[in-house]
Amino acid sequence: MVFFFYPSKGTLTVSLTGSYCALNCEHCNAQYLNRMTTPEKAIKILEENPHKYDSLLISGGSTIEGKIPILNHLDFIKFAHSKGVKLNFHTGLLTKDEIVAIKPYAERVSFDFVYDDNIIQKVYHLKNKTKDDFEKTYLLLRRILGGRIENNLGYPSTRVIPHVTIGLNCGEVTKEDFATIDELAIIKPTLLIIDIFVPTKGTPFENCPVPESKRVLEVIDKAHRKLTKTTLFLGCMRPFGEYRDNIDVSSYKIGVKGFVMPSRALIGQVKTSGEEVINRNECCALI
Repeated sequence: MVFFFYPSKGTLTVSLTGSYCALNCEHCNAQYLNRMTTPEKAIKILEENPHKYDSLLISGGSTIEGKIPILNHLDFIKFAHSKGVKLNFHTGLLTKDEIVAIKPYAERVSFDFVYDDNIIQKVYHLKNKTKDDFEKTYLLLRRILGGRIENNLGYPSTRVIPHVTIGLNCGEVTKEDFATIDELAIIKPTLLIIDIFVPTKGTPFENCPVPESKRVLEVIDKAHRKLTKTTLFLGCMRPFGEYRDNIDVSSYKIGVKGFVMPSRALIGQVKTSGEEVINRNECCALI
């Protein structure tokens, strides 16, 4: 069984901070926030089109502490939850009190697991944070929100889904990308979503190269070999075109079981293999 995800069809993406971010990370520079909906517009959409979306991705720009100011927007969160849509939070380094506050409303939390001090401080601009802060927050989220769950297909997932992005060092795949896999193998997530750095216009990293596909596949292969109890998905951030064709097909052969916006080459490969395909119109974390 392999999953294909088309999130734009069923998941509305919301930035709680609009286009503002205090960090303006090297790889994003708030560019992705401009593509999201504001809470005010989301309220109107949910009221006027109550059945258009099945879920919301609640994200936004970060504070200087590396988190979305979630407590400032609890009224919106409660409203969205009351409409019966599933809420997937992408919130950063929350405190215990903040995690407890969103617990009644969180279907999932998508957590960027960054295990590289250089990336944290020079790319994310979090000068006073380290990889230990990210790991501790992930484990705290998992402890408070709960562990393994299963969907109606009997497919395992968890409330807190770690995401890793390969090549965030301006497109270079470093030893820290591999070290991140080693650490995840110790803490054993049920599901891991792997993204790949995309040079984005309007960011300091717009002229960086895409990560070398051979090295990216080495990281994915290591994840498959070491995280033996973990299911691997490829997330929404990865380059398009021939690059995606190669990455998708090769990752599928390695053993990756889910793909956001799969390439045509992969769709053809899976069709040839005869493996069952499950199509989902929402975020891959909501499996």
